[in-house]
Amino acid sequence: MKKTLIALGLGCALFLSGCTESNIVDPENGSAVPETGVVEGIQIDWGQVQDELDEEFVASDDYPYGENIDFYVEDGNAYMMITVKDGVSKEEAANYATAIIKALNDSVAMQDFSYQNDGTSMYGKFSQENVVWIYVMPESTADDESTWLVDDAIVPGQERPVEPNYTSAEWETAVQNEDGTYGTAAADEGAAESSAAQAEAE
Repeated sequence: MKKTLIALGLGCALFLSGCTESNIVDPENGSAVPETGVVEGIQIDWGQVQDELDEEFVASDDYPYGENIDFYVEDGNAYMMITVKDGVSKEEAANYATAIIKALNDSVAMQDFSYQNDGTSMYGKFSQENVVWIYVMPESTADDESTWLVDDAIVPGQERPVEPNYTSAEWETAVQNEDGTYGTAAADEGAAESSAAQAEAE
């Protein structure tokens, strides 16, 4: 069912285009001036959102492992299919997905100011109005769902990072950081050893 839903979604061109900046006429000189207030019923240019996400998260300096982002929004649901280079860990993929959802809200807010995050939400207004279905998969095995690094959904009202697609055994040994993101036991041990070495040096 999930694969069918995804395939149907990715096959649809549901990108909406519309004017994102409205103008009003200055009564004194008759010239058009930008309207800076919140305007109801703004149509989001999803193509622009896609371009901004690609620029920040696909083969960028901060995310060189990002290969592709496909998404569409329909009826209160946002579907995000993300491909990364082989070798990315589940934890890294989950943190990557978390950052992308935040950036999605910020990009929408650039067009509709009412979506600006006031700091009370982890992601912003967009994820409070839509279920964000997010999947991250290795490039070479994207068609094999069992290899997916992230298979998660952030529903309105949830304020948590995206979770790695752990197996039952992996959940038993999962290491969660203070900010709610996930790390690996090996990374945790490495950090502890580094701290101990630094303490001895001092």
